[in-house]
Amino acid sequence: MEIGDIVMYQSFFAMMIGSVTSILNVYPNLVKGFESLHSVTEVLLSDETEEYKGKVKPEKFSGSYQFKGVSFSYKDSDRHVLDDFSLDVKPGETIAFVGESGSGKSTILNLIIGFYKPQSGSILIDGMPMSELSMSRYRQSLAIVLQNNILFSGSIRENITYGLPHISEEKLQRAVWMANLQDVIDSLPEGLDTKVGEHGGRLSGGQRQRIAIARALVRDPKIIILDEATSALDNASERHVQNAMEQLMQGRTTFIVAHRLSTVKNADRIIVLKKGKIVESGTYEQLLDMKGEFYKLKNM
Repeated sequence: MEIGDIVMYQSFFAMMIGSVTSILNVYPNLVKGFESLHSVTEVLLSDETEEYKGKVKPEKFSGSYQFKGVSFSYKDSDRHVLDDFSLDVKPGETIAFVGESGSGKSTILNLIIGFYKPQSGSILIDGMPMSELSMSRYRQSLAIVLQNNILFSGSIRENITYGLPHISEEKLQRAVWMANLQDVIDSLPEGLDTKVGEHGGRLSGGQRQRIAIARALVRDPKIIILDEATSALDNASERHVQNAMEQLMQGRTTFIVAHRLSTVKNADRIIVLKKGKIVESGTYEQLLDMKGEFYKLKNM
């Protein structure tokens, strides 16, 4: 072969290798793009709507609940997460759900919020079937504090009053005081107008949690849902948040899910769940005296 042919072939080969390498580099972006497209399309073309389509809009809720023989299982699963679950809750009562993972605690909270509808049995709120209630009206009486609450990158004031443009300064200050947040506000250079950073990155876990509690308090809800609200905190932060939660729970129907049993000591009733059924019910001291499932969980 002539030298010119060898140089030409080498050049062609280098071009081919370069093109293949470029395609390999672009491939992950293409895959990511197709996945994103699939996710967006799934939402846009979804024909699933709200489980509940009730229209009744009561003026206010007192917060009484009746679960009558409620059974629930997830789609494509034969196993019942809840099986013939029955419970009466009085207005202003604090109910704590404890149990091993998979016992149905979070499912009960999702049923209370109205994300799921039981396959059998019924849930009554203030004596009215949940299926007849307007979910938008009902959820205005709910406040939810989760383990990891979402904070936006605005100020503390904006995060607390999110969705309430006309809230009074007096009501805001009261929520801050009740959420045990005043010391945090005083220590910050711009007080309530201090920017919290993306996802509240400039604040500690305990401070973020107290802002979430203030956000709940400022709405003056009748029903509170606390889902593992202190499980990600250290002992010092937990004490502050616990004090704030006690203010939040006063005079309101409260449902608590907790793995840390110290957070449910003051509940009016503790419901111990196992495989979707109530196995024990009572106060903290009563359940310890029984030396049953709750006693085992406490020792663990």
